[in-house]
Amino acid sequence: MLHQLRGRISLFWAWIGFLAVVIVIGLYAVFLILSRGLVVTNLTDGTPWGLWIILDLSCIGLSAGAFSLSALTYLLGQESYRPLARVAVFIGILGYSGALMALALDIGRPDRFWHGWVFWNIHSMLWEVTMCITFYFLVLVLEVFPMVVELPLFDRLPWLRDLGHRVHRFAPVLAVVGMGLSLLHQSSLGGTYGVVVGRAALFRPTMPLLFIVSAVAAGIAFSIHLTLIVEWLGGKLLVPDRVLFQAGQLSGAILLVYLYMRFWDTTAGNYGYVPGRTEAFTTLSAGTFALTFWTWEILLGGLLAAYLLIRARFRNSIMMLLIGSGLAAAGLAFNRYHTTLLAFTEPLSRRPPLTDPLISSYTPAWTEWASTFMILAILAMIFSLGMRYLPAFRGVQVDRPLEERLPRLVGTAR
Repeated sequence: MLHQLRGRISLFWAWIGFLAVVIVIGLYAVFLILSRGLVVTNLTDGTPWGLWIILDLSCIGLSAGAFSLSALTYLLGQESYRPLARVAVFIGILGYSGALMALALDIGRPDRFWHGWVFWNIHSMLWEVTMCITFYFLVLVLEVFPMVVELPLFDRLPWLRDLGHRVHRFAPVLAVVGMGLSLLHQSSLGGTYGVVVGRAALFRPTMPLLFIVSAVAAGIAFSIHLTLIVEWLGGKLLVPDRVLFQAGQLSGAILLVYLYMRFWDTTAGNYGYVPGRTEAFTTLSAGTFALTFWTWEILLGGLLAAYLLIRARFRNSIMMLLIGSGLAAAGLAFNRYHTTLLAFTEPLSRRPPLTDPLISSYTPAWTEWASTFMILAILAMIFSLGMRYLPAFRGVQVDRPLEERLPRLVGTAR
């Protein structure tokens, strides 16, 4: 048992060391970006949204489990979901932190990040998103604060721990406020795309609904996926399997609703010829994006993920739940990738041409990749340390070697 514990500890710190190396490389890329400007990236006027925006939208979408599971716990009285909601809230604050870091790089002038809070443009949907994300991030801070003050580090500050307990009493209120803010900005992120009249692939009223439904489905699935990984590698039980199976079925059902909406949204707009949108649909379904669209967004991240999430409970299979939840999260990331870059496959106008060239090709530069992996590494490091040291995620320790637990984890439920 002692040998197994030492091996697990050494593996953990090797993982932290690897993440630290990735962060250092990314910091050098960030230095180049901030000192030289966006010229060191492959972003252009023709393709102003790229890898960072995909990361931003994916982080926010996968964080939707925070408000969804909190609503189930505190508003619908499903107390059994509390352990999973706690994990989801921690994932949520990390996800929004990652989104803010990506946006700080993407705006090109991070020293002006505060302009949206001071110079109000109440007619801009992007301004509404900025305000909602700001306030919801503060809600997440209040929800995570009681978890952090339980660390032994704060034993000498009883007043701070008492404050954390007082804040925790308002968890139902925070859940209501958080749900309202999340519903607003998750849908408005899609609306930000949907009002871009110059991009035919985006300009449609269904974008807000598609964004919020996909985020709820994938956000719950992502919380399940990371919970299972922590249980496996950490040798502890965080959430009862019954709760994970139920949440998985809920996620799978919502994912099917999203696929139904996605089907009609994609096909109904192509009954007739719509300049720009018809060409974009061809590019999505049979062109540059066809492989990732059909493979990852529809088949693996959509249909197969929904089937595995729903059937896992009937088959009593943790393996199906683990794979299905991971595929659902990947499906959302690919959806945000397709949504963002598909818009730039068609010109703003051909008669007369408004840009030269009409269509810009885009492949992320190494600085974009390095800074993106840096953000992901920072989030992974904080998540790993939080799952290991925060008392809220101590769980129930399992006195069985990892190699004995693995078949049980990937086979049938505990």
